[in-house]
Amino acid sequence: MVSGFKDVISWLHGDLKKGSAEELEARRLIARLLRSSRPLNLSFRFMLADLIDPDDDIAEHRLELKRRPGNRSSRADHCRIAVYVWRRTAAGVHLKAAVGDAMDHFGVKRSTVMAAWSKWRPHIERYPKFYTREESKNLA
Repeated sequence: MVSGFKDVISWLHGDLKKGSAEELEARRLIARLLRSSRPLNLSFRFMLADLIDPDDDIAEHRLELKRRPGNRSSRADHCRIAVYVWRRTAAGVHLKAAVGDAMDHFGVKRSTVMAAWSKWRPHIERYPKFYTREESKNLA
């Protein structure tokens, strides 16, 4: 774990070669840290903030999101569709009607809505506050 954390620090400083085994392992470790319920180390939290903050003039590089080439990820779209269906059903709308509403809202087929609902429903129901918090309402 200690050597892994050293790789994380090296990755945050931009010192690891893109695609190297060390870079990939550092990114995996960061993902595990962010997904865990354990509190983040304060230094790590500040290092991430410095990489993201557009007003920070100290960091030598920036951490920015970059969309993959090609069509937009169906994963993100499917999550948004499922959240939409979940919100409608939570508001008392029957599933069949919620699915129809989602089809109209997103301009997709019933099979797409049902695939999204099947995949994302367990996650949304397990962590409803994460998927349905006030800020995310604008995403659906």
